[in-house]
Amino acid sequence: MRSGRLDPMSELGALCDDLDLVALINASPFPYLLLSTDFVILGANDAYLCLTSRTREEIVGGGLFDVFPVDPAMLPDRGLTTIQASLQRVLSTRRPDHLALVHYNIPRRTSEGKSEFEERYWSLIHTPVLDAQGNVSFLFQSPIDVTELVRLQQGRGDLPVRDDVDYQIAGSVFSRAQALEAANRLLDQEREHLLHLFRQAPGFVAITRGPDHVLDVVNESFCQLFGHREMIGKPVVEALPEVVAQGYGCLLDQVYRTGEAFVGRQMKAMLQQQPDAPLSERYVDFVFQPFTDLEGKMAGIFIQGQDVTEHVLAKEALQASNERWKLAVEGAGDGIWDWNIRTGEVVFSRRFREMFGYGEHDFPNRIEAWKERVHPDDLEGALNAVRAAARVGMPVAFEFRFQCSDGSWKWVRARGIVVGHESSDLPSRMTGTVTDISEKKESDELIWRQANFDALTGLPNRRLFRDRLDQEVRKAPRSPHTMSLIFIDLDRFKEVNDLLGHDAGDQLLVEAAQRLTACVRKSDTVARLGGDEFTVILTELVDLAHVEDVAQKILRALAKPFFINQQTVYISGSIGITMFEADAATAEQLITNADQAMYAAKHAGRNQFRYFTPSMQERAQRRLRLANDLREALAVGQLEVHYQPVVELATGRIVKAEALLRWHHPTLGPVPPSQFIPIAEETGLINEIGDWVFRQAAGRSRQWQSQLGKTVQVSVNASPAQFHAAEQGVGWLQYLDMLGLLGSAVAVEITEGLLLNASPAVAERLLAYRDAGIQVAIDDFGTGYSSMQYLKKFDIDYLKIDQSFVREMVSSASDRTIVKSIIVMAHELGLQAVAEGIETPEQRDILLRAGCDYGQGFLFSEALAAEAFESLMAAAA
Repeated sequence: MRSGRLDPMSELGALCDDLDLVALINASPFPYLLLSTDFVILGANDAYLCLTSRTREEIVGGGLFDVFPVDPAMLPDRGLTTIQASLQRVLSTRRPDHLALVHYNIPRRTSEGKSEFEERYWSLIHTPVLDAQGNVSFLFQSPIDVTELVRLQQGRGDLPVRDDVDYQIAGSVFSRAQALEAANRLLDQEREHLLHLFRQAPGFVAITRGPDHVLDVVNESFCQLFGHREMIGKPVVEALPEVVAQGYGCLLDQVYRTGEAFVGRQMKAMLQQQPDAPLSERYVDFVFQPFTDLEGKMAGIFIQGQDVTEHVLAKEALQASNERWKLAVEGAGDGIWDWNIRTGEVVFSRRFREMFGYGEHDFPNRIEAWKERVHPDDLEGALNAVRAAARVGMPVAFEFRFQCSDGSWKWVRARGIVVGHESSDLPSRMTGTVTDISEKKESDELIWRQANFDALTGLPNRRLFRDRLDQEVRKAPRSPHTMSLIFIDLDRFKEVNDLLGHDAGDQLLVEAAQRLTACVRKSDTVARLGGDEFTVILTELVDLAHVEDVAQKILRALAKPFFINQQTVYISGSIGITMFEADAATAEQLITNADQAMYAAKHAGRNQFRYFTPSMQERAQRRLRLANDLREALAVGQLEVHYQPVVELATGRIVKAEALLRWHHPTLGPVPPSQFIPIAEETGLINEIGDWVFRQAAGRSRQWQSQLGKTVQVSVNASPAQFHAAEQGVGWLQYLDMLGLLGSAVAVEITEGLLLNASPAVAERLLAYRDAGIQVAIDDFGTGYSSMQYLKKFDIDYLKIDQSFVREMVSSASDRTIVKSIIVMAHELGLQAVAEGIETPEQRDILLRAGCDYGQGFLFSEALAAEAFESLMAAAA
């Protein structure tokens, strides 16, 4: 809304170039808000900014109800509806609209930086400003805060009085009149319209001209207060002699002479409000505001104010009921204090002392004794609240910790109000209450900690981590330093958790959190996102050296042994690092980058750190594209099952086949299984794709059995994610029954990790395979966490020797020994051995001499399409 527009106050000034209208409006002590016809804030004077605790930059260009949103606690908000209706009336009628009393809360910032809504009551005037064609060009809003008046009358059991509220808006109405008076020389129609509005304003308004203070303009409220008499065109000394005699004429002279405004509060004046009537005592709040002509010379004085007699009388009534109030509060359990500001003496009630465990003579009745027992961290805020209340004479409430007689601290909420003044109108006495809120504070603190901290480790949780990261991202552009985000994943934590149990896993997480915290500064943030994932926010960084130093410290700390339940456990960490602005400028992108870098470290071998690079982003995007394309691949026929022959090494005959999935992407060409199988597992597509592969393999086995007259066993790989699917085992067995195929016609290849501390569901699935005659093979044997226990516990038929051992077997004696040992162990346990990745005759011969049962690899054949495999089998027959 701000770009491409002139300053709205300058636009207004252009309409009235014969008067410094902008200066007049900004100089006014009464608030003004300038609105467009679609209620966008165009400008505001200093008084308005002070009233609403906003800066001009915060509000200009924003919608009125965006800058001051509705209090969610007040929905549905009648105040919003009332204000909107008033604005619409102004646009439709092109006449001012007055709202005597509106309840509309506005947000403010607390000392902790949080946003909360403050209860406010307002009296509003909405005034249109018309252009030369009589259309509404923009609008003025003149707000008067009447909250305290409403609260005072509510405290007395009364409803808000409209007339009381109306008096408080008078100054605001006339301040606009002063600002627009010169402009109306060019806009006569608007001038008459506004003068009519000023005359009807509920607060008294007058304009005097020249050093003799000749009355130029007065409104109806002025006449009612000072008596209907001939005043226009007369000097004040002639028009209001009784008022001048009381010293107010001298005040006018002083303001005219010095050019400095005079503000009077609750000034007593003896006024003759009716002809021949005696003088009556009234109290008024008013402003004498000087203004200059076009040459900057003193021209006259604006007089504006309101009758506050009822307010003063109400305060006196309040003071008279003070003792009754004390008795009522004591009965409610609150402590009472009464402070003589002039002498410093404070009288504390018996309940006040009992609340903190003090006897009658345990500390003096002096303000200094109170200060000594306020918590040092809270003292300055408490004193500022008291001083502000004493200065403005308004009620105050504040919270602080107060020391008990045993040295402990209690949280209390104090309320106070000025109840006495000296002759100079300075506050002389305050009184108030103290309420023990310790239990509420403890409850609030517990709720806050539960919402923001991890219950296990005590570290900030995901919610608080994100809040702090957002704060650092907002601060970083204004700082000469930068920041970094680190993601940490504990390597092999799941294995420890599965082997030793969840309690041991929790202990490991707690100690890991302590080690991570010890690696960073207090100004940094260590958080637990969940599971075994941690984050670190490093702030105020000068260079990368500190980031790498922290990463190395973390790696060393996590590599040290953990002693859990009298067992020694070793883990490590995979760390991803990203830098603010160099890699990303938003919290979301920093999180994504650090996560990608962490996975890069894990895939690179773990126990290391990686910085985020653009290539990681490219790989992540490629993975995302592949995941999306993979969802369509099965439906459109891009997936195909190939079959690699498995030969009996002793005879060289093809006796089995392994079903291997292939994906021919329409634009990328062949996509390696090492790329799309992990994606299928992560997205859950592996279950659907795996079932399809099984049905394809079983169908081919049935077909080859019919064509060749013998069974050709086809083995199918099952990933852990696929193996845990609820219906996978049952569905496969039913499909074999439907084909009329024996279970021995297929085999299932699984990894060692699946059997490590296998769940009852896994054991049940394996038993179902055994009962159906389906054989089970351990794929890539020797690369995982091998254990004799699971080989004895479950019915395993084959051990498939990983090709990494077979590949180096010819040149490496240690690999030859490993291969031979696996073959011997398999035979001793009644299992058969299958060697993968055989590519040379030398490898085949070594395996044959070692007694290996079966082999597969490029020496015999690569994986073939079903038709090519059939031809190979037919030729071999």
